[in-house]
Order: sequence, then C-alpha cells, then structure tokens
Amino acid sequence: MAGPERPIVWSSAALSDLAEFWAHYASVAGRLTADKTVRDVGEACRTIAARPFAGRSRNDVRFGLRSIAAGGVVVFYRVGRDERAEVLRVLDRRKDVEEGPLSEGERR
Repeated sequence: MAGPERPIVWSSAALSDLAEFWAHYASVAGRLTADKTVRDVGEACRTIAARPFAGRSRNDVRFGLRSIAAGGVVVFYRVGRDERAEVLRVLDRRKDVEEGPLSEGERR
C-alpha cells in the first residue's frame, strides 16, 4: 500500500531540464508530444511522491541517487530523511550519466 504523498522538491537544474525538453519536443515533434513528455514526468513524480523508493537505486552513479523512467526521459532524484523526494535532474534516456550530467554542485 502506498504511503501519503509528500511534496516533491525540484532543483533549478531539473526545472531547466524539463523546460528544455518541452521546447525541444515542441520544435521537432509538436506541442502535443512536448505536453505528453511533461505529463509522463508528472506521472513519474506522482509515483515517487507516494512511494519514494519506487525508483531504481543508482548507487552505481552516486550514493543515494535513484531514477525512474518517464517516457523518453529519466527523472533522477534522491530521498531525504523525511522520505521527501528531491528531483535533481531530468535527462534524456540516452545520456551517459556516468560522464557528468549530475554536476558537482548537485553532489551533496
């Protein structure tokens, strides 16, 4: 059974990523596709708000990092002591996360 939903905290980088994805998809595939991508991310975030540990552990990239797929993108987040998720980045599924898209400024 899912627990109560907790508000999700978004980093400025994750918000910027999402806006960039929307603009990209809107220009190459149309607004409907762009909107669907944002809806997919929203659905993934509703999942982690209700069940913060539902995403895949990504300790291979950084200790405490988790991810959940959302259509063509992956939402990277961590879970705080209060079990509230903080979305760190929203990246293309094809991006090599081990090559540095999670910048030093986001490593805590």
